[in-house]
Amino acid sequence: MTTKDKAAPRSYGQACPLATAMDLLGERWTLLVVRELLLGPKKFGELGVRLAAAGPNRLSSRLDRLREAGAIEKTAAGAYTLTDFGEGLRQPVIGLAMWGLGLMQGGVDALEPRPDVIALVLTTLVSADALDGLDVTCQVQSGDDFVIDVQDGRMTVVSGRTDDPDCAHLMCSTATFIQLVSDSTTLDSAIAHGDAQIADETGDVHTLMTVLGTTVAAIRAIST
Repeated sequence: MTTKDKAAPRSYGQACPLATAMDLLGERWTLLVVRELLLGPKKFGELGVRLAAAGPNRLSSRLDRLREAGAIEKTAAGAYTLTDFGEGLRQPVIGLAMWGLGLMQGGVDALEPRPDVIALVLTTLVSADALDGLDVTCQVQSGDDFVIDVQDGRMTVVSGRTDDPDCAHLMCSTATFIQLVSDSTTLDSAIAHGDAQIADETGDVHTLMTVLGTTVAAIRAIST
């Protein structure tokens, strides 16, 4: 552990809710730890793979501070997970990610983004009305394995694989997934061109991809 990480965390020293939040979240890597836990519980080793550049000592320090603040806890299985208090960061963090997209002047390189994080951001953009009537669990294999679940007008995204025997399976590249959710292609077209495969699907995955693509297209139209 470096001397900097051993030292007491720096504080703005202001009686301000934003300054107090930044005392905790403003340290490098902390928000990215939260990002990973927004995608579901993860063990230290899993976080270490996702945030390899942080290093184990710094990662441990960030986790300790989040635990002390009551934002995360460690399960009996040894995984870190957000507490109810920590879940309060979901909307702000995803909103910050959306704002950050505007700073990426060169756009998004389809070879670099993580599909699971893109899907996570979409959970706050798609409306309950658009998801109304959809009841689908889809295991996506697109560089990263993650699960999109839609129930009662709410969409969630969790890293890893599901044991649900009734879930649909979508297999495609990262680039194809981005094209699907950005309304640049349709699932039928991607399948026809051999860019995507789908199994155990009842039609709801096609509808979900259409809803996501339409949502992104509408937001793009408003912002241009």
